[in-house]
Amino acid sequence: MTQETINKILQFRDDRGWRQFHNPKDLAISISLEAAELLEVFQWSAEDVK
Repeated sequence: MTQETINKILQFRDDRGWRQFHNPKDLAISISLEAAELLEVFQWSAEDVK
């Protein structure tokens, strides 16, 4: 990832006032919740589902 891309992402975040939510605790919780939602899709599916 280039520094230009990182700067664009940070600008996107800052334009929306999201910086307050971007700390290790909140990001870890959010990643875990999103992963759980994805896992729910596959919970009762057959093994060979792609």
